[in-house]
Amino acid sequence: MSATTIEDDTHDRKVLRCCKVFAAPEKLQSQWAGLKSFVQVERSGIRDGQSFQERQFYICSQIVSAKDALTYTQKHWGIENRLHWVRDVTFSEDFPLRRGGNALINWAILHNFFITLARFLGFRTIPQAQRALVNQIQKVFSFFV
Repeated sequence: MSATTIEDDTHDRKVLRCCKVFAAPEKLQSQWAGLKSFVQVERSGIRDGQSFQERQFYICSQIVSAKDALTYTQKHWGIENRLHWVRDVTFSEDFPLRRGGNALINWAILHNFFITLARFLGFRTIPQAQRALVNQIQKVFSFFV
């Protein structure tokens, strides 16, 4: 099974995605509980004026169509871009200043809370929410009770 999409994005890029789904051989399925298929996604195009080509492989516990697999992989990147990128860039979690004990976990929990709060309150960006709520400690704490 295979599927192809062409995305002409507003972020100055054009991406061609090709997806193929292969049934896992029975021998591997018997050795790896739940394994049903392998997915290959190839991406190529122009990003920031530069051409690129990349290939990713996934394992899957379901038999899915190539079209669905392509949709699922794109949704995965949506999670990456909406949460992890924000945590890495806005809160610098890749280069933490706080160390020791449970500090990193505690800060990650607070960052996730703030991201959720900012989106709940309708802010367009997390830095915009930070600027608006920096002196609104009562409002922020009111969400804890």
